[in-house]
Amino acid sequence: MYPVVKATAKMVDLESLLHHAPHDLSGGQKQRVSLAGVLVDDVDVLLFDEPLAALDPKTAKKTMEIIDELHRDSGKTIIIIEHRLEDVLTQHVDRVILMDSGEIVADTTPNALLMSGLLEKHGIRQPLYFSALKHAGCELTEADNPAYLSSLPVEAFAPQLQQWAGNQTTEAAQEEPKTLLDIRGLTYSYDGEKNALEDVTFSVNRGEMVSILGKNGSGKSTITKLIMGVVAPDAGAIYFNGQDFNEQSIFERSKKVGVVMQNPNHMISHHMIMDEVAFGLKNLGLSDAEIEQRVLEVLEFCGLSKYRHWPIDALSYGQKKRVTIASILVMEPELLILDEPTAGQDYRNYSAMLSFIKRLNKERGVTVIIISHDLHLVLENTTRSIVIADSKLIADAPMTEVFSQPTLLDAANLATTSLYELAIRAGISDINGFMQQFIETESHAK
Repeated sequence: MYPVVKATAKMVDLESLLHHAPHDLSGGQKQRVSLAGVLVDDVDVLLFDEPLAALDPKTAKKTMEIIDELHRDSGKTIIIIEHRLEDVLTQHVDRVILMDSGEIVADTTPNALLMSGLLEKHGIRQPLYFSALKHAGCELTEADNPAYLSSLPVEAFAPQLQQWAGNQTTEAAQEEPKTLLDIRGLTYSYDGEKNALEDVTFSVNRGEMVSILGKNGSGKSTITKLIMGVVAPDAGAIYFNGQDFNEQSIFERSKKVGVVMQNPNHMISHHMIMDEVAFGLKNLGLSDAEIEQRVLEVLEFCGLSKYRHWPIDALSYGQKKRVTIASILVMEPELLILDEPTAGQDYRNYSAMLSFIKRLNKERGVTVIIISHDLHLVLENTTRSIVIADSKLIADAPMTEVFSQPTLLDAANLATTSLYELAIRAGISDINGFMQQFIETESHAK
């Protein structure tokens, strides 16, 4: 047994964690444990249900390499259920079966599916590079092998891509930002031996949408626990609107900062929607009339008013997520922290949720921090990225600048996006500008 366990653990980069308890691991590390548990069995068919969910990009790529290696070396039949199509297509896939509402929409090759136009129609995200080529007016055919960037003849489309990249508009000058959250020299250890965070310093301005990036177990979620007061820092300080947060209780902080956890089921404690959203206000001792008015207003804003008398169990995953956001919004926080908001959601559902978060940001002035390793999400929805690697802050820069530095991304177990690879192969020198042009075009297309 021992040689098999060790060999399998090495395959999914778990060697150093073999003597850890599973509940001490991050979500992505637990996912790798589950994957290893399947790989030790000698069976003919391997079925992977969303194997890439909760994995950082580098680990997701390695997971696909492991699955592909399994297929090549053992001849096993592999079935992968996923909506992260671009991540799956880093390796060769024989067929893609596209489903919607319990029916098979298509059963074809990856190249034919990409050219069919069915992906967007049925809520699956197209690969970033494929969208960029289309935006630049490049006419692709199945013969170009569009499903695999590595074999796509990018050089043939370079002139169109270069011309399109030069069309970006300059951003209007913005007013002087005001600091809302100021984190200084934050250090914390769970066991008193190894630091989960070490001397981390950054600030978030009022009205910003900022992302915190890093590999699984890098310390991203620890920052949230420290801001909320669930744990106290070993060193350093957190200031909110200039006030020292260490002097405030968890309850006092919760009036200013709202956190949406990765799984909405971990936040919901009531049977009915109205009771769930009203719970925080009842703790404030407000009158029934004022509570009802604020709850109804928030439910309307969240697109949930017609469900207000429904039991929460009758809602979809995405609707439950909105209920948890509504229960936080009703408290009128100044800062909203979203921990892996796209986990377990397809492109259509998470696009709807993110457009809703953007409305909050623009219409209600809510400052937003997104903790994620979903590079597509971060690229299109945040302007600045805080990057954490091995408990330390290694970057605090505009998002397009972070995404243009392969060495930096590699240190955080992240990966360059296919936009970066496309720009390099097309001979585009201003990669920041190329990415910015893509973001602008995508936002206008929606």
